[in-house]
Amino acid sequence: MKLLIIKLAILVMSVFQDLFTKFGLPENLAGDISFLILFLVVSIAFGMFVGRFRLINVLINVYIAIAILTVIPKEILEPTSLAALFVFIATVIVLTMIDSHLFDIHLSGSGGSFFWRLFVMSFFESGLIFSVLISFWGKKTMIEYISSDIYNVFASPYARVFWMLAPLFVLFFINKKESK
Repeated sequence: MKLLIIKLAILVMSVFQDLFTKFGLPENLAGDISFLILFLVVSIAFGMFVGRFRLINVLINVYIAIAILTVIPKEILEPTSLAALFVFIATVIVLTMIDSHLFDIHLSGSGGSFFWRLFVMSFFESGLIFSVLISFWGKKTMIEYISSDIYNVFASPYARVFWMLAPLFVLFFINKKESK
């Protein structure tokens, strides 16, 4: 299933890359734009699929999974291996399945304001997830599919810190109650 999703994502990126190349864009730029389009589509789909009630729970589960992976000794699990990628995904899925017993936090509201907050939160949360996935996959492998610029946006040391902290800051500001 995972392989099918990756192949589908690569296929979609190739179609967009070919399309943009036909419009005269350089191949690297076309690849970057196609990746960013895929990222935005996944962000929106992720926010709609997970929904407002579980979006913050999944964010917390991602942080927990990252914390678990950082304490596993390198002799047991290499941080940039496919095994680490599978452990991360499995941990997030298992925690998400049982998180209703752990905590109940959600984005509240309705109307246009709600959709704006849902999109912003899902964008930064998807960025965190992409950052983790790209980091686990390894630079050598990822550079075959994306440019080094896109890799650095998601997986450079400073980018990883940004994607780790950005959802927390967004959550802090997005959930502030409006004063009357």
